[in-house]
Amino acid sequence: MGVAMLMSKTIGTLQKIPLQNVAGDRVFGIYNAVYPLYQLLLVMVTAGFPVAVSLVVAEHEAVGERSEARHVLRASILLLAGSGIAGFALLWFGAGRVALWIGDPSTGRAIQAAALALWFMPVMAALRGYYQGRGQMLPSAVSQLTEQLVRVTAMLTLLWIGWQYGWSDASLAAGATSGSAFGGAAGLAVMLVHGLRERRAGDNGGETESASKRELTGMLVKDKEEEGLERANWLNHKGVQRREKQWSGRGTKSILKQVRRLAALAIPITLGALAVPALSVVDAFTVPRLLRGAGMNEIEAMSLFGIYGRGLTLVQLVVMVAGAIGGALVPALATARTRGDVAAMRQQATIGMRAAWAIGAAASIGLVLLAEPINVMLYADNEGSRTFALVGWTGLAGTVNAIAAAMLQGLGKVRAPALFMLAAAVLKAALNAALVPAFGTAGAACAGIAALAAAALLSAAAVRRAAGAAMPARGAAGIALALAAMAAALALAERGAAALLGPVLPPRAEAAALALGGVALGGAVFAAAALRFGGISARELRALPGGEAIAARLRKWRLLPSGGD
Repeated sequence: MGVAMLMSKTIGTLQKIPLQNVAGDRVFGIYNAVYPLYQLLLVMVTAGFPVAVSLVVAEHEAVGERSEARHVLRASILLLAGSGIAGFALLWFGAGRVALWIGDPSTGRAIQAAALALWFMPVMAALRGYYQGRGQMLPSAVSQLTEQLVRVTAMLTLLWIGWQYGWSDASLAAGATSGSAFGGAAGLAVMLVHGLRERRAGDNGGETESASKRELTGMLVKDKEEEGLERANWLNHKGVQRREKQWSGRGTKSILKQVRRLAALAIPITLGALAVPALSVVDAFTVPRLLRGAGMNEIEAMSLFGIYGRGLTLVQLVVMVAGAIGGALVPALATARTRGDVAAMRQQATIGMRAAWAIGAAASIGLVLLAEPINVMLYADNEGSRTFALVGWTGLAGTVNAIAAAMLQGLGKVRAPALFMLAAAVLKAALNAALVPAFGTAGAACAGIAALAAAALLSAAAVRRAAGAAMPARGAAGIALALAAMAAALALAERGAAALLGPVLPPRAEAAALALGGVALGGAVFAAAALRFGGISARELRALPGGEAIAARLRKWRLLPSGGD
């Protein structure tokens, strides 16, 4: 599931690059304005329910109540299908009004196209939760990957067809957003096929079970004859008890009660998941309108919004990787909390938060220094490179937020990250209103830096209070030196490479060489310098899962100093 989720999110993030390359900045802007709204509604409808369904199903499966588990599935499908239809109606019939709120009527068709996915995604979420509760992770993993691959394939196919036949920007954007419906249908089909196969296998298994029961009945009859009526009565009594226990749960809970229980479990998780798309929706509803208020027409405003979204794609990728790192540290942190091991909690949280600041700072510095070559490599021109660099700074705060949120979950503080991010969304809206009219998308980028930084500082402080995590002075100094070494290496390498490659390579190839070479060089220099300067010690490495082998190998390569313990 973890691998499938990482691959799925990577595909979903990187698919924006060919979208902009094929359709241009205005279509890219429309997509970036509409998709967060659809994502927010989808999160409201589905986010917490797979977890809630899996928990309740697992409880019934643990005591052999298979019929009650199926009852939970029926209740969840009823609830989520109804929510999906309501969400579809809201977007489909309200598309015109929402488009006016965004500030560009041409987004209406894309909003309606995105709404089609709500016929499929909620039911798929219910089925995923059901099979996860039964311990079957493979169907969900295959469904996730199938959904993303089909979504991206459909999007690119429709873009190609539209480009060939001269579709308008509004139609191209609608074709791009309709990929979600194709992906949702494919993902749901995977789950339904798995369910059909399982039912067929269950029918065959039922025949085998019946034969076994007949054989057992014959054995019991023989026991009656050989060991007497008293033992036969005792066996029969035990069988009746087992049957009563197995079927006692039937009919005790109505669908309405199941729905209420699922909602109670899902709502806290949903609130946490709403935080991230809320920031994107704030931009979608404020930035295009504020740009138009500053004197731009619809086409100019949405094109500029598309250019603003270029850097966000890379930042989202960085934050996704950070979230995976944080998730890997959660089990050890939760185990330490359960055991009451305060020292282990402090050590795990300290290492996690140090990694957050270090990785986030390195990623942000890399995005800022390499903004122009990355922009040209991915999007074919250097439009908005200054804004790209400003957006790159949000990688630091985004990384800290992602890892701190995982830490707080492991520490049992599940609501704090959601509250911090929702507060950041309110601050982002206020800062957009103050900065965008004067500074355009650069103002929106600065608003994002400030809002996310506020949430990051609150999250880091919450981790420190909950676990006593603090960065040692030596570790902080080591990371600072490593960042300085990385920045110096990138600046020198970029100047030298530009002088050597500029005369012999076309602009986009030169940009690709600079960007990819800079990422590799910067990452290697930062990692080596952080280890050599004491950013993390061998003792701290060994405290991580698998850290003993990592520390030994790094010591062998002379990347850890001899006094690193």
